[in-house]
Amino acid sequence: MDIVLLKTLMAVAETGSFSGAAQALNCVQSNVTSRIRRLEEQFGQKVFQRSKAGARLTEFGEQVHARAIVLLQQFAAAERDLLEAAGAGAPLRLGSMETTAAVRLPALLKRLRDKSAAPLSLTTGPTADLLSKVWDQKIDAAFVAGPVDKARFQAVHAFSEQLVCAIGPATSEQGPLLAFRHGCSYRAAAQAWLGSIGQSDREVTEMGTLEGILGCVEAGLGFTVAPESAVLGFRNADQLTTTPLPPPFGETVTYLVWRVDRKPVDAHRKLLEILAERA
Repeated sequence: MDIVLLKTLMAVAETGSFSGAAQALNCVQSNVTSRIRRLEEQFGQKVFQRSKAGARLTEFGEQVHARAIVLLQQFAAAERDLLEAAGAGAPLRLGSMETTAAVRLPALLKRLRDKSAAPLSLTTGPTADLLSKVWDQKIDAAFVAGPVDKARFQAVHAFSEQLVCAIGPATSEQGPLLAFRHGCSYRAAAQAWLGSIGQSDREVTEMGTLEGILGCVEAGLGFTVAPESAVLGFRNADQLTTTPLPPPFGETVTYLVWRVDRKPVDAHRKLLEILAERA
């Protein structure tokens, strides 16, 4: 089976539409349509049922999709191993929480770039999403907040963080909690803390970026819970007042995790060396 056709099928299945797949694959929609038609002609079966609501896999398409996941994972693993064997430097696909990416990673990745010329990509998101992506082999490793399931992931200590409650000059902790979407470990810690003081019903306003959250805190639209290092790195940190969260909510550890059955590539090993040096 053509690897390009399988990747196209995966993109349509994940985005739910041919247009969405075209954006994800950085090509025109007619290319997506042509590739899916070729795949259907190869097997003599429809793989997608198209409607105004989008595209969904047919029963046969579900079978192709399940096999495609395995084949694409095997292809990526083989390509990675051969690049390593050839000394070309296999790519390292990293994931990170938004706050860690903004505050901790710039200096760390600069050091990694000095040690390795291998291609590097970075995906940000909440801990739950990142762990799912690592397990599904969409990324190789991720910086996430603990605890970590050691039956599925290897993990090394990367950073220790003190969580603080941050408010602006004209606000109090009585406003809404400004936080990332569900799956964010800092949001979970904040809500656990609020629950411990009888405020589990506190309104939550979801936002997409750390800069946006802290900017809205400064503007008096609510409060947030974040690592102290992230708040101190904010452009107007002097306008915010911070209070450490009490135990056991205030201390958290960021780990670099990867699948237990995955052997780190050279760039990954160099990243581990850098973390060990910092420790």
